[in-house]
Amino acid sequence: MLRGMAKITVALAATMAVISVATRVEGTSLLRRNLAELTMLAEHILVGKVVALSDGFEGNVPYTKVTIRVTKSIKGSRKKTFTFKQFGLIEPRDMGNGYTNLNVSPPGWPRFKKNEKVIVFLYKSAALTGLRTTVGLMQGKFTIKDGRIYNGVDNLGLFRNISVPLGKLTKAERSMLQMKKGPIDADTFISFLDKAVQNNWFK
Repeated sequence: MLRGMAKITVALAATMAVISVATRVEGTSLLRRNLAELTMLAEHILVGKVVALSDGFEGNVPYTKVTIRVTKSIKGSRKKTFTFKQFGLIEPRDMGNGYTNLNVSPPGWPRFKKNEKVIVFLYKSAALTGLRTTVGLMQGKFTIKDGRIYNGVDNLGLFRNISVPLGKLTKAERSMLQMKKGPIDADTFISFLDKAVQNNWFK
């Protein structure tokens, strides 16, 4: 019993450490992040496909390991494949000793699927555990499907209070900035984001 409690304590401590780095919570709602904030807080911004997904334990801390085959690096890593670990298992796991470990990734955190096409805004990894997650949690992971992208909050507030040189944008990009929520054309979004990062518009 004491050993089980020690495992739970370590896991909870790791969760709180990652959450404190990953996001600020007001009441029961995540702090809303616009695109400028997602971009500035991210160490890496990568476009690609999830090619491997697994989970396990490291020092009794449960993790999900995500490997992305990168098709475009907008910020940070230039590797063709990028792997990171975030806190929590993919699903509850039978430990084979009569206990089930329920430490899955917490509500509001991004979930990944194999072969899913994504754009991820990734925080720096935590110094103690090496774990990392997406900026704004579900807000910083975008799924690409049928040529359009959306995050876990349906892109709500993504372009709120964004200020960029409109004269350097295409008509499609200017129209995109007027959107309040809903799916966005992937090519338009990636083109705009790439220009914004390369020209330091958000700084």
